[in-house]
Amino acid sequence: MSDILPFRHSGAITAWADANLLHWAANKIEAWDDNRLQALMPFVRSHYWSNSHSVNVFAVVGTAHPDYIGLTWDEFLRTGKRMSVNQHLLETSPQYYFDTTVKQPTMFYVSLNGKHWCVNGDGNHRTCLARFHFERMNAAGHPSQTMIHGVTVDDYRIDWRLYDVFMKLQALMDKRKSWPGRVEGFRHHTGREDGPAWKIDRFDPKIRYQPQQGEERLLDLAAAHQLLHELTRRRAGLLGWLRR
Repeated sequence: MSDILPFRHSGAITAWADANLLHWAANKIEAWDDNRLQALMPFVRSHYWSNSHSVNVFAVVGTAHPDYIGLTWDEFLRTGKRMSVNQHLLETSPQYYFDTTVKQPTMFYVSLNGKHWCVNGDGNHRTCLARFHFERMNAAGHPSQTMIHGVTVDDYRIDWRLYDVFMKLQALMDKRKSWPGRVEGFRHHTGREDGPAWKIDRFDPKIRYQPQQGEERLLDLAAAHQLLHELTRRRAGLLGWLRR
C-alpha cells in the first residue's frame, strides 16, 4: 500500500483533472440497451457470470443509468449525484480501488464481447473515479493500473452471423403478410461449467421456422442461409411476374 499512500492527501481529483487534460475525458458515456439484450437472448452462445471478476475501467464505454448517458467522463466527474461523497472516500481510502476482495457495495458490469463493458447497476461513480485516479497514479510515476477487482460481471457471447440471417428472414417475411411462415430465435442449453464465484452456461442457438404448411424446422446457420436464398429467389420471381 505504500505506493498508494501519497495520494491520501493529494487534493481533489477534479483539480488534478483540470491540470491534466485526458484524451478520453471528452468521450460520451454510451447507453446500455437492455431491450436489445433481451432481443438477442435466443442467439446467445455462452453466458459467463462472476461476482469476483476484474474489469479494465478504460474499457467501460457505457451505462444503463439514464441520468449519466450522454455525459462525458469529465462532466460526470463533476456532476454525478454522489461524486462528492465518493471523491472524499477516494482521497481517504484509496486502497479500496486496489483491493482484490469483492467490492462492497457491489459493482455491476455487462458486456456482449468481453472487451467493451457497461455499468449495469451500482458502480458508475467509482468507475469514473478509478479512471481518473489510475491516470493520476501513472502520471506520478507509479505502476500503471487499469483493473478494478472483485466486481460482478455478465458477459454474453452472441452468434452474430445467425442473428444477421434471422433479421434478414424476418424483414423478408414482414414485407408480405401472406409470406409462407414465420421465424423466431431459439436456443438449447447444452451445459454449464462452474466454480467458486463463477459459472458459464453454453447454448446452441437456432432459428425456428414455422411454415404455413408443414412441420416446423430448427435451422442452423447453413440451413438458415439456404432458406433465405430460396425465399429471396421466390420473392424476386414474384416481383418479376407482377412487373410483367
